[in-house]
Amino acid sequence: MTMTDVAMTLMTTLPDPTPEQPPGTEGITTLLNWLSWIVIIMGMAGFLISAGYLAFASFTGREINGFKGLVIAIIVCILATGAGAIMRFFV
Repeated sequence: MTMTDVAMTLMTTLPDPTPEQPPGTEGITTLLNWLSWIVIIMGMAGFLISAGYLAFASFTGREINGFKGLVIAIIVCILATGAGAIMRFFV
């Protein structure tokens, strides 16, 4: 028997449980959803503010500050959506 046959046999015999939310965690899930939306909205506001700053700073030669703000806002949005996906996977 080869390793592939053993792996296929194990995969067919493993149980496939359906995930269920633990009782009493509905409030936590709602709070996490609200928090996720707030962080994403603030990240988008930071992105727009940094983009506006970048447009005006291009006249004075301080573009790097606007660029840093854009990068930070993008990272915040990515982390917020990533954290939401991870929480939805476990909860």
